[in-house]
Amino acid sequence: MAKNISQKRKRRKLNRINKMELPPGTLLYFGEKEKSVDIDVISYGDSFFHSEKVNSVKEALRLISAENRTWININGLNNIEEIKQVGEFTKLHNLLLEDILDTEHLPKSEVLENNLLIIIKMIYFGKQEQFISEHLALILGRNYVISFQEAEGEDVFEPLRRRLSMNINNIHKKGIDYLLFGLLDAVIDNYFVILDKIGGKIEDIEDEIINNPDEGMIMEIQNLKKSAIFLQKSIVPVREITSKLEKVNHFLITNDTKHYFRDLHDHIIQIVETLGTYRDILWGLTDTYMGAMSNKMNNIMRLLTLISTIFIPLTFIVGVYGMNFDFMPELQYKWAYPIVWGIMILISILMVLYFKRKKWL
Repeated sequence: MAKNISQKRKRRKLNRINKMELPPGTLLYFGEKEKSVDIDVISYGDSFFHSEKVNSVKEALRLISAENRTWININGLNNIEEIKQVGEFTKLHNLLLEDILDTEHLPKSEVLENNLLIIIKMIYFGKQEQFISEHLALILGRNYVISFQEAEGEDVFEPLRRRLSMNINNIHKKGIDYLLFGLLDAVIDNYFVILDKIGGKIEDIEDEIINNPDEGMIMEIQNLKKSAIFLQKSIVPVREITSKLEKVNHFLITNDTKHYFRDLHDHIIQIVETLGTYRDILWGLTDTYMGAMSNKMNNIMRLLTLISTIFIPLTFIVGVYGMNFDFMPELQYKWAYPIVWGIMILISILMVLYFKRKKWL
């Protein structure tokens, strides 16, 4: 997870350097995914559903009609000409198209005369449980939603596609603004999955710190901190987006759908608060880890000290009888050797019992 974030940080720095010499509104894709553009179109009405793949944006735009609702999903942002055609159709300014192509752009929303533009981060776990953050842009227009993903592959919209294909809960009879809600809801619901995963890792690390702290845990804590910072930058701005959608007065958003956006706003507030709690816990875990390691070291030093203390009188006895004097009465006694051993063993046992009574062992 942290490795993925580190790679994104390096790429972000390089992207910003490359863009410094370009004039505002220059359409240039700086992302790392260079697959060919793939376009899916879903059209549906009260008793109608059709899904197909098309070869170009021009062909997809022709499928938009006043009778049905249309969802055009564009996978891949590296074909600038195709993006320009979307801009001409929706009459979006080049500065907004530039934001769509900027895969490092923070989440935002723009309320326009005939459209709504939303940029958000789609965050999920891949098939190999790797942490994936994907740039997602949504354009809401009359009877259509156009979504832009970085590349074809995994996303979080499959349950929504099934609901559309099966007309679950009479979704076909709802307006196009409800489709926008469905897309955002799928993205935000997956934030809960991400947080649950991070929460589980935090609990595991807490248990390990208490039971058996080791030096490798500090790296795990630091990686989780980086992930939490990244998630905060990606998720916290979404709170403003949902708040604006809940309150906006626009002909594309009906009063009925505003209730759904209000619920979405409540969800994102819960997510942001949970994320803030996890950040506080992670910052406290460093102190807990240092305390646990210090306590572990103290226990080791205490044990070594007790062992040394036990051997002090034994060393004294051995030292006395190791002196090279001719006249030492005990040396001539037949049972002197086993008696000395017995005395040393008895001293050791008595000291161990004393330490246990004092609860030092």
